[in-house]
Amino acid sequence: MQSPDLSLAGKLDNLLTKGLCSLLGGLANTFIWLLGVLVLVGQPIQIFKYGEGLSDISWAEWGFMLLFVLLLRRHIHYCRHFSTGIWAGLSRLVVFQGRLACAGLSILGFVVGLESQFGASTDLSSTVDPVMDVTGLGLVLLMLYLAAPTSSTTRSAPVDPSLVPVEKEVAV
Repeated sequence: MQSPDLSLAGKLDNLLTKGLCSLLGGLANTFIWLLGVLVLVGQPIQIFKYGEGLSDISWAEWGFMLLFVLLLRRHIHYCRHFSTGIWAGLSRLVVFQGRLACAGLSILGFVVGLESQFGASTDLSSTVDPVMDVTGLGLVLLMLYLAAPTSSTTRSAPVDPSLVPVEKEVAV
């Protein structure tokens, strides 16, 4: 049974809802993408934060840079293997980093909210914990690992076996 057509007001309301949902979805995707770019741009800034060149880098940061290059090479290899374009592969990498940053900011906000509810100190800028730095670098590497494509992006329609030509038996 078919439903009757919407009235003009219903069509306009439906169109407005679709437009606003598309706008909000686009803004969310743009925010996640820009956050991912900030994460990737912020890594060299975090590593070279004291401005002393290569003498500033700790062993953990050397390891991070080596693993980052290797995982980036892996990402490019999988992008080529699954025929993902350079821009789609880069976008995938940036989106995964943005999702990590969103999750991290949500957790940070939750922790600050809990601390403020229980009256604990929320002075986060005075504590520099090397474990947190290494954890942050490790999470960036994890997202780089997970961002590699796992299948081809081109979707093919399922093949109906009745339409596939069958080889005819030839009697010799």
